Amino acid sequence: MMINRRIPAIEGGNPIRDEFLVFGSPLIGEEEIREMVDTLRSGWLGAGPKTQRFEALFRDYTGAKHAVALSSCTAGLHLALDVLGIKQGSEVITTPMTFAATANVIVHAGATPVFVDVERDTYNIDPKRIVEKITPRTRAIIPVHMCGRPCKMDRIKEIASGYNLAIVEDAAHAIEAWYRDWKVGNIGDITAFSFYVTKNLVTGEGGMLTTNNDQ
Repeated sequence: MMINRRIPAIEGGNPIRDEFLVFGSPLIGEEEIREMVDTLRSGWLGAGPKTQRFEALFRDYTGAKHAVALSSCTAGLHLALDVLGIKQGSEVITTPMTFAATANVIVHAGATPVFVDVERDTYNIDPKRIVEKITPRTRAIIPVHMCGRPCKMDRIKEIASGYNLAIVEDAAHAIEAWYRDWKVGNIGDITAFSFYVTKNLVTGEGGMLTTNNDQ
């Protein structure tokens, strides 16, 4: 059977769009522009009073006891594994349906990513498949709330508790999400958020870690 293949513009075909599609084009209004100009004029171009205010507002929003602003969600995930003591010889269970950073931070920590397949209807990690991938070297689970749809955190928490595993949530897509009565950012041991240009809350780059663990 002959299948008609559309020739891509890069190969000499006709462009699908007349205008270039910008990958990250968030809505930036006058209020955001005024805040940016105010920051530039304040002299605080690094972490300063506005960062502290952002952290406080984020704590209130998620209900978590602590919020720490960082340069990216990737930095947050890496820091989370570091403070949990994930190191060489450890294994961390996660999903392959995610951005590369989720697995990369496990490798950067010296550990091994162990992939668990996703549910067909949610694209989230399948809790029913997690237990079969747990070994004596498993130290943590990184569930990813794909496209803002939260994972089945009650079952994941149950598994983690039974095997003494930490939960580090990749909530890059899920700043506004709830799972049942739990606000994302206030469920697992540590949660990492992204404020990249494609996210619902944008700072250009940036990330945040939340936790209820005082240590």
